[in-house]
Amino acid sequence: MYPMIHYLIMENLENSTFLGQQEGEKIISVITPHQSVFALEYAKLVFVSLFLLTGFISLQKISPFFVPVGIIFSLFTLVVGFFLYRSLHSKRFTYITNRRIVRFEPSNAFIINNRSLTWDNVLKIKTFSSNFIWRLKNVGTVIIHSKTTSTSINSPDQVLLSNDDIVLKNVYFYKDLGNYIDKILYLYQHDPAGLESIHPFVNKNKGQRY
Repeated sequence: MYPMIHYLIMENLENSTFLGQQEGEKIISVITPHQSVFALEYAKLVFVSLFLLTGFISLQKISPFFVPVGIIFSLFTLVVGFFLYRSLHSKRFTYITNRRIVRFEPSNAFIINNRSLTWDNVLKIKTFSSNFIWRLKNVGTVIIHSKTTSTSINSPDQVLLSNDDIVLKNVYFYKDLGNYIDKILYLYQHDPAGLESIHPFVNKNKGQRY
């Protein structure tokens, strides 16, 4: 079963491309945010819609016209918000290649920003989870610090960022991903040929990945 999964992963990676990919640049892994983040964003949207509906219903003493308007407006907010959130979530990709790490992050439904950092310019990797619940779900943040991050971090709770750093938020198995990127850095610096045979990162428990 696992060899077949590995074959399908490798086949998908070989067929993957991204905007700005260089000649001869090989995609090693593709990272996306955990799906629970989308569910949380939509849950917040449901709460806002219910709050708006309650506000319109409270105005029915002024005019009963506010009730149907509130229902229509709340449903409109839910539907439009759902497709907007799904569109933004589907455009968040990070590509790990044999030369660099490239992150694509939409600023709105029409504009996607990208940032890249070559392995030559990576200083260190930091991983953390924002709260206890996300830590239990094994969801957290991975920061790839660039060499322009010159000031030291004195507290484990302090996160210092430079404009060149790459931040991967809401990553599943974030600690394992941090270790995986550390391994890529080691291979890049000491055994570049090893990057050709490294497995892609799979967000599953150890022993179930390949």
